Amino acid sequence: MIRRVAGKDVLSTLRDTRAIVSNLLIPLILLPVVMLGLPFLLGGLFLRETTTVTPLGALGLEHAPAELIALVEAQAATLERVDDPEAAVREDRYPAAIAIPEGIREALAAGEPVTLDVYRKTGNMRSELNAGKLEAAVAGYRQQLVSERLELAGIDPALLEPLRIQARDASTEAERSSGQLSWLIPFFIAIWALTGGQMAAIDATAGEKERGTLEVLLVAPVRRAEVVVGKFLATTLFGLWAAVMAIIGFVVGGLVLRSLFLPGLDAASAEMVGMMGGQLTITPTMVALLVVSAVLLAALIAAVLIGVAMFARSFKEAQTYVAPLSFLLILPAIGLQFRDLIGIGEALYWVPMLNAMVLMDDAVKGAATLNGVVITWLSLSLAIAALLAFALRNFKREDVLFRT
Repeated sequence: MIRRVAGKDVLSTLRDTRAIVSNLLIPLILLPVVMLGLPFLLGGLFLRETTTVTPLGALGLEHAPAELIALVEAQAATLERVDDPEAAVREDRYPAAIAIPEGIREALAAGEPVTLDVYRKTGNMRSELNAGKLEAAVAGYRQQLVSERLELAGIDPALLEPLRIQARDASTEAERSSGQLSWLIPFFIAIWALTGGQMAAIDATAGEKERGTLEVLLVAPVRRAEVVVGKFLATTLFGLWAAVMAIIGFVVGGLVLRSLFLPGLDAASAEMVGMMGGQLTITPTMVALLVVSAVLLAALIAAVLIGVAMFARSFKEAQTYVAPLSFLLILPAIGLQFRDLIGIGEALYWVPMLNAMVLMDDAVKGAATLNGVVITWLSLSLAIAALLAFALRNFKREDVLFRT
């Protein structure tokens, strides 16, 4: 009976070919495009901005020492005269600007400190990158002046650096290659599990109410538990289908990127693409963790959808109920970027839905642990059982099934 109920709902959902294309085939196409496109796009933009000669504003350009101008030009930038550097940056006439005070040469010759104001737009990536060019040039000029003064005084400049720091990367290869956009992978898997499951859940509950077929099903020789489990399995199937399509897209996109596109890039471009997640390491363990986590996540989302959508009187009302559920996935996805700062350890693995995304993020970065896997899968299984019990209890209530 469970198989028959599930088969009926699957066939009913499959009749909507537009929903099939939009919810089940698009993930297969979209994730490779994101994986291939975003790293190359962002990496290309960074590289272009750092290598292209950019005109920057300068107040008091006539006072600038020749050495400082040369260092600015060495940073792939040129200085152009402006009367108001702050307004020039605010109005986007220049991405960044610098104010050079009058008498800078005399002050520096006399050993007096001089302040240079660098103008930028905080949060504007292009402005920040070009302001960095100005700051790097000023830092180089400052170092040059310090070295000259120490040599005149007969002091070795090395005395100012009794200690040096050498940064060494202690992360794994998977963590290094995951880049800044790795959090998008669990987000896409989760959001498509929701998108794929909701069309089946709404059709199997509110849709049946509208069509008047729910009454026929309830008078058939089938128990309520079998009806609930059958609808749950059909919803899980479509959610899992969409999630697996996203995983396949991720794997295919990663393999294509590493084998076809990266070898043709120069070192600087490859580094930029890698920072954005363009060198993801694909392993069988990672894929297995993603698939099993996707199964449980799709089942959890299906249980939530069935439990919520059955309260709706119509298809449209059910869509209204289901729409806010996307925030349950969007907010955790945003939090994945700051999980290291949150620092609550294994407690994250006990929170249903969030824990699946955290575990998938760990899998992508090659940082999944046995404790995290066991706690996550156990927590998800318990949550699925509790939500199915809730759905079954409400499915036995006539005031829920036949709301008018």
